[in-house]
Amino acid sequence: MAFASPSSKRFVVALFALSSFSLVTITALLGYLPGPQALEGTVLPYAFTLIARDCGAAILCAILGYVFVKVNTHAAEKEWMKPSDSRKLIHTFSAPLYMLLWPVFSTAEGAKYFAAVVPLVNTVRLYLASTGNGEASLARAVSRSGNAKEALGGPFIYTLIMTVCIVAFWRDSPTGIVTLSTLAAGDGLADLLGRRFGTGNQWPGLEKSVAGTFAFWAGSTLTSLGLLSWMVYWDCLALSASVKGALFGIVAGISLVAAILELLPFGDDNYTVSIAALVLSIIYLQ
Repeated sequence: MAFASPSSKRFVVALFALSSFSLVTITALLGYLPGPQALEGTVLPYAFTLIARDCGAAILCAILGYVFVKVNTHAAEKEWMKPSDSRKLIHTFSAPLYMLLWPVFSTAEGAKYFAAVVPLVNTVRLYLASTGNGEASLARAVSRSGNAKEALGGPFIYTLIMTVCIVAFWRDSPTGIVTLSTLAAGDGLADLLGRRFGTGNQWPGLEKSVAGTFAFWAGSTLTSLGLLSWMVYWDCLALSASVKGALFGIVAGISLVAAILELLPFGDDNYTVSIAALVLSIIYLQ
């Protein structure tokens, strides 16, 4: 797919966002998306007030996400920070900051589809950025070398994984929260802190450092625990007594496995880290 100008690409993104929000809203209004779950296990209708709340919450989150990325891309363009730092700041904080806003959505089970539109729109933005001649600042900010085609690599996978985790698990499951925390904070901080404090402490035979691995483990563990506690606080997530008692050990163990996998010199760690965190979370936390 090719587009003649940056303005046409912006139009495509805007049209896709409008169409996606409209489609989910109409589907909800027609009664095809589930509402809140009642205590007896039945599902209540998805009331108009809840639909309006979720649509508004998704649009607000989309705007805030756009501003966050724009601030980082602008800082990279002005050379206030290195492009590599801008890229990893976006990688590290995009998913956790979005998860912090998940309690804004209603208790309707269909709310997750509104929430999933936000990373889905960014997936389209990244695809268009990878084709060149548009979204150039975004492409430079999320790529290692400034090559626009790199937007279809890790960043594209990142937003796809976010979309899948929201639809498949949402905020009432620890699986998606731990998976996204590991992918974002773990992998992002490993690079950010590893490049600063990893000199002289590389693992034998590898280019990656002990400092980076520790940053991965600590960042993934603390972010996962913080966001799980956040969801519990807002009554979005319920954990069994047995899981609560062993939560730190389980999350720390999952983060350790993911940190070891991140050291492997083959494979895409966006996949390996995410799949490991997802599978282990299903086994020990779900």
